[in-house]
Amino acid sequence: MIAALVILGIAELCLVTNNDIAKYKHLADEYRQLSNQSLSESATQTRQGVRKDIWFLQEDASRLHYRIESESSLLTLDPAGGKFDIVENLSNIRCWMQEKLYDSGPSFMQQLRYLQAEEGIYRFRQQEFIASSVALSLFRLPGHELVTPTSTRDAFLKGNAENISFSVSGKTPQFQAHKFTASLRQEDTP
Repeated sequence: MIAALVILGIAELCLVTNNDIAKYKHLADEYRQLSNQSLSESATQTRQGVRKDIWFLQEDASRLHYRIESESSLLTLDPAGGKFDIVENLSNIRCWMQEKLYDSGPSFMQQLRYLQAEEGIYRFRQQEFIASSVALSLFRLPGHELVTPTSTRDAFLKGNAENISFSVSGKTPQFQAHKFTASLRQEDTP
């Protein structure tokens, strides 16, 4: 008798009825509708104290380090052709970019680019950063670790660019400054 009840219980759990199939199809249709609806809407997030660290491995096995800091940002997730495009609008930006690591006799050195801008955009899918009205400075500093100067007093080159962009593709980042005007610091003479 107990065996018959167990068999009936298992049969009830395992058999799929027409009613079960109809309920499944209805739930699957609702899920598809919700998925399509959410894929067509943008989502945003406001962030404070944003910091991005990006490293590039060079062919000589050295690693260049870029750092982007922003006081605040608006992160937007936009559906684009079945994929998502993530764009971050940054404000009050400071960016440090190691251009080159090298040896200078017995010590290690780095050439560093520092830039400041009121606003810029970072596109995640394209790995691209764009900013306008940029103050740009170049430094030669000791060491291979990223240094983050905020004073441009010791820069060997200072200037302004109407806009800049850099993209990360392959092993070499591509940097461009448009309508760039600069001045070189005069070396101190004894």
